[in-house]
Amino acid sequence: MGEVSPERGDLTVSDYGWLSAEEKNFLAQMRFPKRRREWLSGRWTAKRMLLKALPALAGIPMAEISIEHHKHGYPLVQVEGQPLLGCLSISHRGEKAAAAYAADDDVFIGIDLEWIEERHPAFLQDYFTVDEIEWVNSVCLEERAARTTLLWSAKEAALKALRLGLAADTRLIEVHPGMEKHGEDWLVLNYRSALPEEGYRLIGWWQQRGNTMLTLAVHFPDRETLSFCLREIYLNA
Repeated sequence: MGEVSPERGDLTVSDYGWLSAEEKNFLAQMRFPKRRREWLSGRWTAKRMLLKALPALAGIPMAEISIEHHKHGYPLVQVEGQPLLGCLSISHRGEKAAAAYAADDDVFIGIDLEWIEERHPAFLQDYFTVDEIEWVNSVCLEERAARTTLLWSAKEAALKALRLGLAADTRLIEVHPGMEKHGEDWLVLNYRSALPEEGYRLIGWWQQRGNTMLTLAVHFPDRETLSFCLREIYLNA
């Protein structure tokens, strides 16, 4: 996983030499500056993360790595015109971006990055289950924003891992945040849902960094016990 807060003007304004031709064409169709900046920072973060994480990509120019859109919305990676095996996920909020990659071809990953902020009570009714709403409301007002953001982010990450996106009803995934640690910084996320296909499981992790909530979810075969090692890569803009 990689995370960055790109602030260099040439990343998002004038220097597009690190984009592939397909990416430049896609960017040209974007009308809104905010969306363009977020999209660019997400692509830059993802490419830098892949170059650092995968020795096989050493020396390959960023322009030869093309992150394109599948018709269902999730990213597909082409390296020098050839598909890269594995699964990539990207998230961005404001000046921050994060990306995650799983090298196994039958493991699907989703990452989500959110600002912690208050939401209207109607938001909970529209997107959360009864048990989730009860969990949010069981703490004082000052803590509810973090819990609400955690649940929402965890659902977004899960729907990315399931390759469904927000076309699915978020209440079909119930999130159970745990306090069990995975490594130094991550805590376990448990999911209850009928959405994973038969023979697959859905699990995840979360952590809070200041006013930011970061979640990861993986959708993977349940036919054997898998051990997940989260490797974090921090990038400087």
